Amino acid sequence: IDLMTTILSRFDLIFLVRDFREEARDRQICQHVMGVHMNNSTGGITGRTVYDGSDDGDTNNEGVLEEATAEAIADSIVKVAETGEGELSVSALKKYIQYAKAKCIPCLTEETGNQLASKYVQIREGVRKRTFDGSMKRDNRRDDDQNVIPITVRQLEALVRLAESLARIRLDSDVRQEDVQEAIRLFTVSTMAASTVDSQDKGLSGADVERCEEYLRRRVAQGSTVNKMRLVEEAAAQGYNAIPLTKAIHVMTMRGEVQERNQGRLIKRVK
Repeated sequence: IDLMTTILSRFDLIFLVRDFREEARDRQICQHVMGVHMNNSTGGITGRTVYDGSDDGDTNNEGVLEEATAEAIADSIVKVAETGEGELSVSALKKYIQYAKAKCIPCLTEETGNQLASKYVQIREGVRKRTFDGSMKRDNRRDDDQNVIPITVRQLEALVRLAESLARIRLDSDVRQEDVQEAIRLFTVSTMAASTVDSQDKGLSGADVERCEEYLRRRVAQGSTVNKMRLVEEAAAQGYNAIPLTKAIHVMTMRGEVQERNQGRLIKRVK
């Protein structure tokens, strides 16, 4: 994901939408898109009803419709709640969400809070190991350099918000263990999966990334700032692949060796 880590950390969940090249599926998509445009190419508005603001002379219709809608919403909610069958209408679902957001404020218990904190520490430790295992053999770094990893307190806050929202769906005042487990599952299959898919799918080797790191240390002097795109182009001209080079920049940023400036367009060597 070619975005600054400061931007990525603002999202509670990150899902990758991947474009798989499959001829049969591509043809179906093309036929659907072409069909939509061909059906709308006549320029007409057949099948659409435009309300011009006029009424039928009954000034009380609006109030009657609103009352009927409210009764229908209430009946729909009661039926689903009592029988467990049927579906909520869109209007009923909107009303339920509005009520839950306004009236329900769930809180973490001591047990669920400890559960979240423990899982957060495990996630950070797992990311730290994946980030530095490939480079620890050649580089004797200090312990404080190893603690700069991409999972921050914002991700812990994201887990808390997810767990609270799951409790709010039930109009529950307390966050349960199953809410924490579901929040962790969602975070694992989205953000954590997105953070590891690049290295798994593109077959990056630790040696390639380390080689690019060495090039970056030689090319960018401490305290200097360079254009990121120009740096990648210069490296490509010398035989370095752009994929492991981008990964090397990301790893060095997480380690605190370089900083991204001007929305990721510039790279500054810090140490």
